[in-house]
Amino acid sequence: MPFVEPAGYSKGELDRVGERIRVGRVLTADMHTLENWRAAHLYVINTFQSGMRSRRSRFGMNDSVTIAQRLKRRPTIIDKLIREPGMSLSRMHDIAGCRLIFPDTGTLGQYRDSVLMTKAAHDIVGDKDRYDYIRNPKMTGYRGIHDVYKYNVNSVGGKKWNGLRIEIQYRTRVQHAWATAVEISDIVNATRIKFNDAKEEISRLFILSSELLSRAHENLPGPCPSIHDADLVHEFIQLEDRIHGILRLRNITSQQFQQFARTSKLFLLINHTSGDREGTFQAEAFADSAAAVQRYSFLERELQGVADVVLVGASQQDQIKLAYTNYFSDASEFIALIDSAVEKLKQAVGSVWTAPPMQVF
Repeated sequence: MPFVEPAGYSKGELDRVGERIRVGRVLTADMHTLENWRAAHLYVINTFQSGMRSRRSRFGMNDSVTIAQRLKRRPTIIDKLIREPGMSLSRMHDIAGCRLIFPDTGTLGQYRDSVLMTKAAHDIVGDKDRYDYIRNPKMTGYRGIHDVYKYNVNSVGGKKWNGLRIEIQYRTRVQHAWATAVEISDIVNATRIKFNDAKEEISRLFILSSELLSRAHENLPGPCPSIHDADLVHEFIQLEDRIHGILRLRNITSQQFQQFARTSKLFLLINHTSGDREGTFQAEAFADSAAAVQRYSFLERELQGVADVVLVGASQQDQIKLAYTNYFSDASEFIALIDSAVEKLKQAVGSVWTAPPMQVF
């Protein structure tokens, strides 16, 4: 399967492209450079996800650990350059990404420790605890662990990609359910909780929900560990009764996931957000990475402003749905976990939690 090679520009040239994109002075060639740089990362993704799957098999975790890959969307790259003035294009470490979802924190820790102890040549960026958001949750409530690597090999064929970065995300199913619910909420409520840029009340609701899930299902402190169980449940219920942030997620109709040929390993997910096809979902399957990237670029241009398009890959179709739940508008697992978390802590407030009836807002 052919892969796109980096075009040979220097880091300085890349960073100047990123700066022009940031300030809105884009040259004709800049978007071609950005597209080549992004597409080149697919080779790095392929190498890492292959190693991750082999390790999963050696641990006998094929049935319990989901592994998926994704290439960062072009609009998201541009948004990050604008949102983070200090970010340089050459050092953006999450253009390529692999996501691993584990049944619990113990399995996550066991697997990640084995990765950290490997003698592979790839260089981890920073201290191994630098992006440990389980031990130190983000102020938004996000929990998980991110490891960033620089691709580094001695093989003649692979050296072309040396220096490209990839982000490995480790989450439990509980943590993943919360993170995808946030992304769905951001779409439904036109907010940016993920980037700590949303109204105070909806942000607070998801911080409290993160604490509830962490405390009730993983026996770990979350983003606000000092709050008492009774106060946590009381504040969550009162806030939800007032703003209906979780209720909106209950009312979302999940899209039916399309079936694909089992030979396909790359997929374009197309979520129509406005226009005549608003609320509909499409997916296209590919066996060839070059064709997938070409189609990805075309659809991003053609559907700009009316649809979200993302290129993902996984070994099984059901794993894609789990790893990219937000593109299927499915918050059911998050809602079930929240209901059971509040139920588990209900004795702290001396009342019974009852899920509210379905309503339309």
